[in-house]
Amino acid sequence: MSEFRQDPMSRRWVIIGGERNGRPNEFVEAATRATGISCPFCSGHESETPPAIASYSSNGKGHWLARVVPNKYPALSAAANGNGKASPSSLPGFGSHEVIIESPRHVASLSELTDPEAKAVFNAYRDRLTQLKSQRLYRYVQIFKNVGPAAGASLEHVHSQLLALTTVPEALQQELAASGDYFSEHKRSLLLDMLEREVAAADRIVVATQNFVAFCPYASRFGYEVWIAPRRHQSRYEDVKDSELGELSLLVRETIGRIERAAGQVAYNYFLHTQPFDMPAYDHYHWHIEIIPRLTKVAGFEWSTGCFINPYSPESAASHLRSVA
Repeated sequence: MSEFRQDPMSRRWVIIGGERNGRPNEFVEAATRATGISCPFCSGHESETPPAIASYSSNGKGHWLARVVPNKYPALSAAANGNGKASPSSLPGFGSHEVIIESPRHVASLSELTDPEAKAVFNAYRDRLTQLKSQRLYRYVQIFKNVGPAAGASLEHVHSQLLALTTVPEALQQELAASGDYFSEHKRSLLLDMLEREVAAADRIVVATQNFVAFCPYASRFGYEVWIAPRRHQSRYEDVKDSELGELSLLVRETIGRIERAAGQVAYNYFLHTQPFDMPAYDHYHWHIEIIPRLTKVAGFEWSTGCFINPYSPESAASHLRSVA
């Protein structure tokens, strides 16, 4: 039987279950990779990218583990005033577009990173948030990853992206509003309460570590969708402690590895939701990472209604993900 569920954070509706897994499909899609193209993100090709904004190596020595560079083909360009300086009011979406190259090796997924490479990536996220916040030009920074052509990736080499914005995205505004309303009524963080209920019930938990929890949300939009969040209240990702970065990076890598063992080498996206810069640290908002495997297509019903159809329940997904440790 199909079931309607509502996500309390976004307030979006989802249809879980049904019989869509068995529907016929007469179309076959095969992604092909262009040949003879040099990868600009590989070690030795550093001159093919703009100069690095930041570079990370093991203990500050040796070859780089991760690099942050300006996007050569930015979605957003920095507008300038008459003095040639960036002016955030000159364009509503004004911002900076950067690429985090996550390994000098040509690998495709975050699950293939070494421990030091994975930690360098999540350290880079924190550093760039902190540095862009200090410029006082932006309200929000969106960090996201596309892996595989079905997820919108144009290059295979493992990387993620960052866009600095002068506006707060509508999806984040909705989460802030829902979290604020819940706090007004219960004097508790909405996502923190969700986490505590998930840990107590255990049926949607994938992995729980000392400081973080990976779980399949109650109103998952997609099969094997997983959220990762800190177990203590924390509104901003840039406040993650040094001692927690390694634990977080390995948990994200392990979770993606479990998804790939359960569902094959699936395309996926993930993104970080964190509190905007121009607000005091809220008691009600809780940063988190959402991992979205691209196992089903978003089609006409989803686009027209905003309601997703997920044929694979989060309880079944979590059980399977736990079993493929």
